[in-house]
Amino acid sequence: MAEYTVLDRQQLTEVLAHFGLAPPSQVKPEPKGAVNTGYHVWSGGHRYFLRVTEGRVEADVRFEAEAQAYLHAAHFPVPALQASLDGRHWTHVAGKPAMLFAYAPGEELLSAAITADRCRRLGEQMGRLHELAAGFAHSRPNPFGRGWVGERLAEIVAAPPADAEAVAALPLLEGELDAAARLPGAPAGLVHGDLFVDNVLWIGDRVSAVLDWEMSCTEPFAYDLGVALNAWCWAGGYQTDRALALWAGYRGRRKIEPETAEALYEWSRFAALRFAVARLRGYVPAGAAPTPGKDWREYRDRLSELRAMGEPAFRKLLGI
Repeated sequence: MAEYTVLDRQQLTEVLAHFGLAPPSQVKPEPKGAVNTGYHVWSGGHRYFLRVTEGRVEADVRFEAEAQAYLHAAHFPVPALQASLDGRHWTHVAGKPAMLFAYAPGEELLSAAITADRCRRLGEQMGRLHELAAGFAHSRPNPFGRGWVGERLAEIVAAPPADAEAVAALPLLEGELDAAARLPGAPAGLVHGDLFVDNVLWIGDRVSAVLDWEMSCTEPFAYDLGVALNAWCWAGGYQTDRALALWAGYRGRRKIEPETAEALYEWSRFAALRFAVARLRGYVPAGAAPTPGKDWREYRDRLSELRAMGEPAFRKLLGI
């Protein structure tokens, strides 16, 4: 259960009061998630989601809040972020930043429900997000960029896991980290940074909400596209129909710079490396168990296939 900070009813009442809300009539801990504590709370006949941020500083929370407030004002499908009585979009509870969101209706997709058409619709939303990035004035370096990946990989190499399969993968990961020193520059702006299947809610075939913006940052748009390609277009191998649809949806909403198209292969490889290393390290708060379903080998396999196919086949996969 993602409940690293256990809040009692009095603490929940106090945090809701910071947002001008009545004491909770019902509370339900959120069992999903890897690095934050979540509670569904009901107050005044409305449902909210309270997220207690673990392991991040206030500047990180401020950037996320600014991004979500900006996107919500632009009618991008993000949950409405509640303002506290002091005008900020967060408060503190148990010494940690906490944010309160209006409940976002919709359902997560099961793997079997991912289709080319849904990939196209996701691509459309990504295109809109990156188009809106031009009007967002704030910036934040990627906290999970090459430096972070290098530090985590060095920790793994210094204390290798007992798993022989993991040890055998280290040369692949180290080689890709070396290649990432030459990542191409490309147009950059606000990106989600974690656009996995479980971070998008749907009502029918419509995207109803894009969740979990704590990894949002300023990074090349090619990185965001690479994260989504790896998350949505893989089913034991890259699925051409999904990849073509994702790219077509994106192009339908945003004019793509040649530099973004040229950089996409390298940034997709880096995205695969980043999540392989994060999962191999088991990046969760101290004392917490690794999140089920976060198998590092899934991203090792993506990285291996991207390297094996080469850039010409990659461009054909997307119809570039």
